[in-house]
Amino acid sequence: MIRGLYTAASSMGVLEKKTNIRSNNLANVNTNGFKKSEAITASFPEMLLSKIEADKADQQIGSLATGAYLERSFKDMSQGDFKRTDNALDFAIEGSGFFVIETENGEKYSRDGNFTINADSELITQSGNNVLDSNGNRIQIIPDQDFRVSAEGQITFNNGLQGAQIGLVDFENEAELAQTGDNLYELQGETEPIASQAGIAQGYVEGSNVQIVEEMAKMIKTTRHYESNQKVISSIDESLNKVINEVGRA
Repeated sequence: MIRGLYTAASSMGVLEKKTNIRSNNLANVNTNGFKKSEAITASFPEMLLSKIEADKADQQIGSLATGAYLERSFKDMSQGDFKRTDNALDFAIEGSGFFVIETENGEKYSRDGNFTINADSELITQSGNNVLDSNGNRIQIIPDQDFRVSAEGQITFNNGLQGAQIGLVDFENEAELAQTGDNLYELQGETEPIASQAGIAQGYVEGSNVQIVEEMAKMIKTTRHYESNQKVISSIDESLNKVINEVGRA
């Protein structure tokens, strides 16, 4: 009976973490380039039960589950839908790749291509961080000049001059990317960025890959499972109460 109490409690712990993940996904359903998180659950080793009697061979009864735990969470890096903005400073990545962003804490990476220009005519994120070109330099925009960007990221101004090429990188193991806030990722581990084969679409932004109906359905399912485990614990608690206060007095 006590074992069942621990099993239900461990399950509730997993479900609580899953609820936090779902809540974060739903909170970012309108965040450009956001990638939803998913969770992998694993079970603790099962316990083999045996019936032991004096002068008799042990009789195996069966196995007993001992609970579950959240093994790990990961980012689903699938492509989000493109949203057309017709803004020359909006860019969407078509394929696997990331923009390279210069921050105070080193280079970070992002799928959010909703950019703007600062007072120095440099291409920056909405948070004020510089976007870097394919050579790792800041991208300069000629003031009062319209420009277009090719699928390869090459900037060409209306006066015929060519600007920088917007830098795109990729990673062989995206699991080594950790989200740090401001829709940015940082590299954890020894993997080095590699050249990306993705294309750039000017005048578009990539939306979140969170499907709100699907995510809400998963949230409801998780909540129901949590409530079921609460009922299990309440039932076991009532049984223990009877054993202690009623059966023990008989």
